[in-house]
Amino acid sequence: MVNILEEGDNGLVRVDYGDLLTKILQVLENQQVKNPLNLSQDGKRLLIDIDEIAAQVSELNIANPLGGSTFNAKSATVNLSPGSRNAFISQIQQIRDILTQKIESILVLDQKPISLENFINNLAIELKEFQGESQDVGFQYKFDKKYDDLHKQRLSLQKETDQSSSVLKFHKLTITVEKTNNFNQQLKNSLKSFIELRFDSEEEKEDLGYILEDLCKDLEKNKSDLYKLKCLMDTETIGKLQREAKIQYLEYLKEHLGQHRDLIYLEDLIRRLRLIEDYINDINQGDGYYQVNYAGVSVNYKEIFSRSEAFEELPIIPLIVGYLGETTDENSGKRQFIFGLKLKFAGKVQTQGGKSVINYYLNLLDSNSPEHQEGLADASKKEYFVRKVLKIAFLYYFIFASIDPSTPNYHPEDDLEYNPRTIFEEKVLPILQASDETQKQRIFRGIKTGLETYKIDHKVDKLKNMLTNFLRGKTVFPSRSYPIHISVKQGILETDYTVINRNNSFFKTVLKDNPKAALKYISVGGANVDNNALYSISANLQISEIHYFSTQDDQTFSMEYDLRNVYTIPVVLTPQHDRCREIFKNSLKGQNLLVFNYNYRRLRENILNNLQSSKAFAYQFTFALLAYILLKTLLDRSKRRLFIPILRLHLSDQQETAPEEKFMRSMFSVLSHLLNENHRSNSQGFCVKKVNPFKLKNGLSSLYSILPKIFEFSQPVTEPQLDKLAIIVVSSRECDRSRSSSSDYKIANLMGEMIGIQRQKDGKVRLYMIGTFSDNYNSQEIHSHPDVLIDQVNQLYEQGYRHFLYIAKSPYSNTLNMTKKQEDEELFFMSKSVIRALKGEREDLKIYPIFFDKYYAVKLDKIPASSLYIQDISELETLVKDPSKQAVVFFNLFNGIKVGNDKYYNGVISYATLLNIYEGILDDKDIRMALMYDNSLKNELLQFLTLFHFSRYEADSNQAKNINLKLDPYTKLIGDNSVGALSRLNHINSYTVFNSLAFLTEVRKILNVPQED
Repeated sequence: MVNILEEGDNGLVRVDYGDLLTKILQVLENQQVKNPLNLSQDGKRLLIDIDEIAAQVSELNIANPLGGSTFNAKSATVNLSPGSRNAFISQIQQIRDILTQKIESILVLDQKPISLENFINNLAIELKEFQGESQDVGFQYKFDKKYDDLHKQRLSLQKETDQSSSVLKFHKLTITVEKTNNFNQQLKNSLKSFIELRFDSEEEKEDLGYILEDLCKDLEKNKSDLYKLKCLMDTETIGKLQREAKIQYLEYLKEHLGQHRDLIYLEDLIRRLRLIEDYINDINQGDGYYQVNYAGVSVNYKEIFSRSEAFEELPIIPLIVGYLGETTDENSGKRQFIFGLKLKFAGKVQTQGGKSVINYYLNLLDSNSPEHQEGLADASKKEYFVRKVLKIAFLYYFIFASIDPSTPNYHPEDDLEYNPRTIFEEKVLPILQASDETQKQRIFRGIKTGLETYKIDHKVDKLKNMLTNFLRGKTVFPSRSYPIHISVKQGILETDYTVINRNNSFFKTVLKDNPKAALKYISVGGANVDNNALYSISANLQISEIHYFSTQDDQTFSMEYDLRNVYTIPVVLTPQHDRCREIFKNSLKGQNLLVFNYNYRRLRENILNNLQSSKAFAYQFTFALLAYILLKTLLDRSKRRLFIPILRLHLSDQQETAPEEKFMRSMFSVLSHLLNENHRSNSQGFCVKKVNPFKLKNGLSSLYSILPKIFEFSQPVTEPQLDKLAIIVVSSRECDRSRSSSSDYKIANLMGEMIGIQRQKDGKVRLYMIGTFSDNYNSQEIHSHPDVLIDQVNQLYEQGYRHFLYIAKSPYSNTLNMTKKQEDEELFFMSKSVIRALKGEREDLKIYPIFFDKYYAVKLDKIPASSLYIQDISELETLVKDPSKQAVVFFNLFNGIKVGNDKYYNGVISYATLLNIYEGILDDKDIRMALMYDNSLKNELLQFLTLFHFSRYEADSNQAKNINLKLDPYTKLIGDNSVGALSRLNHINSYTVFNSLAFLTEVRKILNVPQED
């Protein structure tokens, strides 16, 4: 079934690509323009130079597809202007026809024409022909290597008498917020008291009473300033509490460190973080007191340091990672949130040649540094950069400014008496509030020089060493609770009767104009209630330490590639550079290839140097469109399902990505996802300037990670309950949305991937990628009846699949649930409507809705196993226990790998499912049998899920170490590096997002229509 987006007045900005597509057609039809396609003399390589076409289009005068609505849209991609759809379809078809003609015109070998079908089928070779090993970038790989002795071992959360047997430990944060359902009444009472105490005139009191009545009526209609404040509390409270929890976590560590000789450095860090809190919450200072500026950009320190991410630039600071669960008591309004805790330690900034975090940020303050000068010169990034500089100046001064260590009789304890606020207010703040830019730069350089002279990196290293040694300790420490209150200050209220009457609101206009800026009026305090607060609720922070113990339960198995009937046409993307030409002459010599090349200098210096320019958008749009149409036109003629490995040659590594390489990486990730509809495809980049053999193997392992695998167990299941399992992963990314806060209507691109796991007759298990899918839906349809997802489940059912692991975004909201939404809207792709549509009337179809998140544990002992797991429900309740039994954690999987070099944590993926929600749709008994109760079906299903993790592991093993599973095999669909995130480009001259995957999804639907239709 093909989903068609209907035209209508939906409040979204309309797009019209007519002029841009016309210009593309003009360049393609221009007889003076060289054919972008060329066939090598031996007929083995199709050389594709759409870079030149896209560059020429970028030089033309292009009408903005957004028209005059540039600033009215957050995103705009597929919501076409009224009446333009037919023209859009026609232009896409014309481009396809012209490109097809250009391909056919060059398919001549030995003076004889070759049909497109014969050419593409002759180009395909068996993948096993790439068996081997190369010292330079290429496609050779040791496919015949069998990975033996893969090992999974069960862990236990049961406390042992011998604490030394623990192998991992985890710090858990539980945030409990009480009485979230009494906001309306408490605020109404507070405003009544405000009127009585603040105003003397009875006439004024009466008028203000009417205003309050109107606000309360509008609150129920979700229109008033009261509702905006309620939304702010709803969405931002947890962030404020998390920020407080970071400081409390440092207090927790301090409490258990005892009398360590370097404890002074932790005490001082805590003290200074509290000084920042006191400073920004000083009731004696007005909002304007915190306003500073630099290079034409104004910043309010109170606003910046009221946010949850206020301290993220510090070299050592707690991080809250891993959203493990949330529970709700509807009657009392009690909400509980469970997170993971870890420490961020001073590391290296790879994009800056391995500089330490401290040196990197201090360098940003130096107005003479290239980084500072480039930050000011780049118009598209200037505001962000200046805000960062002003923030660093404040944060690093408050945290690190101290007494000169060279002072006679200096002792580190002396720093506990040093108050950075005094000198900051006296010597720094006045300059940052004034207009002398030279003096500001002198202040910035002075902060950098002073902190370097005082050797703050030495103090940070001492703190780091103390904390890392403490984390590795095996002593089990008790939980600690910290009662607190979160309040709305009365400073958010207007006190002038005339202003209140004129605005018909008690609140300052910042609440309406910029709700985020009103965060400065929300504060977190201690256990005692602030009697002067406008609104206050009590909360509790609990920090717990959980230890994991090894057991004797383990299992071994092997993994190998299954290349039967796998044919391939490799694709190479290359910049025009001598080093890349060298690779073609050597490791890629004589191979059948599709080769895309591009002029990297032209892109870097003249086109993509300003990503908001008309040239940048026109180039990226044209390149993406032509690349996809070309690849689809070629591959649709294949009689086989092919594997399309896309090898990207880069001149810089991923940490130092140039703009053209960033675009190419993103675009070919999008193309790879689309090609997986009918074929298999993956994309991988390699830095070619200096090839590291180990990184080369790792990269190739990643490139080939989606290929079919065969697993064999040392002790196979004798009476299997599960022969076939389908894993379906779904996600979405918006592509059309208004900036107006009055409408929640949007269009989003739904994307997904399917994996098949089958037990063979010989007992071995085969795992393979079934394919991907994508389509665009409005906000009413996407979480109720997404046709493309339903069609995929129907097709898999016809192929004999009866068990489905259905994996989607966590339904956890991270809000207080004060502004309740419809249940289906809260559950996203886990909604009853979606599950009902997937299930249909088929009793034998079993759907297991699951979601996941990651947290981090400290490794205390060497772990020989490739993977570790916990699947005992009663033990996992130690992590999350939902009294309502709606969300249940059923599986934790550890990969045993430290997270990068110089790190101290191991990743854990935690799976959970939903119960007591799908009455009349899914039978909870099926979910309990498959995921919760101890039985053979659960063991087999979780075994299959573990194999999926192993199949996607990207790093190649060496003789000393076998492979480990990939902790998060969902990164291509969910997360910051997902295809949805990579598909985002900037429209012309705006911050409006263009979603290339959503756009090409519409193009795909046009191309899938038979030409005679």
